[in-house]
Amino acid sequence: MEELFLKKIAEAYQTYDTSIVEEYLANDMHYASYWVFQELTSKEDYLDYLRGKLQTMKNSGMTFEFQIVNGQYHSKALLVHKVNGQLDDQGGFVADFNEEGKVIMLNMTISSFF
Repeated sequence: MEELFLKKIAEAYQTYDTSIVEEYLANDMHYASYWVFQELTSKEDYLDYLRGKLQTMKNSGMTFEFQIVNGQYHSKALLVHKVNGQLDDQGGFVADFNEEGKVIMLNMTISSFF
């Protein structure tokens, strides 16, 4: 489940389409970023944030490449590998799931926390 969801996040970023991940998120999911102060505390808030972020990226022509990697704290992580052709091994995504297999916590963080 973890690897499938991480691939879906990558696809959402590459196609600028939030609907790809929507069904995988718990309604009470949280999203935190190492680079952003405030944590988002619902599926609705995260999807609103992601829609805006992806639209901005699309408008500016920003593209990403990703790689699934093994983590130390999570079995799998999604490394942001390239941004507009520039190598960026600074961070990526890790996810935690509830008993129903829905994402309850999504973190965008530095790779040493994978």
